[in-house]
Amino acid sequence: MPRTHRTLLWALSAALCFASATASAQNANLINTGRQQYEDLRYEEAIQTLSAALIRRGNTPAQEAQIYESLGLAYLALSRNEEAEGAFRLLFARAPQHRLDGSIAPRVREFFEQARQHWERDGRPGAAQPTEAPRELRPVSIEHRSPPEHPRLTELTLDASMVDPDRRAAQLVLAWRAGSTGLFHRQVGQRSGGRYASSVPGAEVRPPVLEYYFEAVDPNGIAVASRGDAYAPLRVVVPEARRTAITSRWWFWAGAAALVAGVAVGSYFIFSGDSADPAQLRIQVTGD
Repeated sequence: MPRTHRTLLWALSAALCFASATASAQNANLINTGRQQYEDLRYEEAIQTLSAALIRRGNTPAQEAQIYESLGLAYLALSRNEEAEGAFRLLFARAPQHRLDGSIAPRVREFFEQARQHWERDGRPGAAQPTEAPRELRPVSIEHRSPPEHPRLTELTLDASMVDPDRRAAQLVLAWRAGSTGLFHRQVGQRSGGRYASSVPGAEVRPPVLEYYFEAVDPNGIAVASRGDAYAPLRVVVPEARRTAITSRWWFWAGAAALVAGVAVGSYFIFSGDSADPAQLRIQVTGD
């Protein structure tokens, strides 16, 4: 192979390794943030953060295991048992022998082991068989065009479509928030043909910006793909109310006309008083 080709291949390989290492490091930060939010009892925030980490590329098998464990614990803390078991089952598919830390509450560890029993009873779905290589599921992609801006306090309808060759997603969820801080609200999209539509209430469409993302979730509510996420959302600019020029308001011109008329009448009497004979002025007044 010519030296030039070898150099190009080496450079490409180095670039890919660097990108993978960078993605893994960024995901590690998200995972740590999500776990800390869980420790701080901020369960909804933890779920948003961990879901964002889950759908990003570059996770190692160990990182995926951490995400699914933490997601399951956060869902369970909110009494969302179906989603908790769904996260644990995905964990078992990647690490069948995984065990929770001994410091975890007995009630939680009991739920975890029951989820394992259900998974084994169902034939260990998702786990690679000893005689076959694990099956690679094809990615889910979400197609959506973001509007550049939208009028304030006006309902905003957003739609998207999915390409899901292995039928991994059960629903497409829209998550949104007014501004750039706080939790995202969530709404399951209504399917019509091949598209999903969700509406943000007008009261939530406030200046200066609306942030949102789409998330494809499996039958247990676990994210399998997204367009944007809680840490890199899509945005719609919401302009402030446009101020109407004062000269375009009817009362401005009505007041101005009255003012002009008043000045004209006053001027007439002033100048009349200066030039008219006082006797004539008295006669005119008397005649009226």
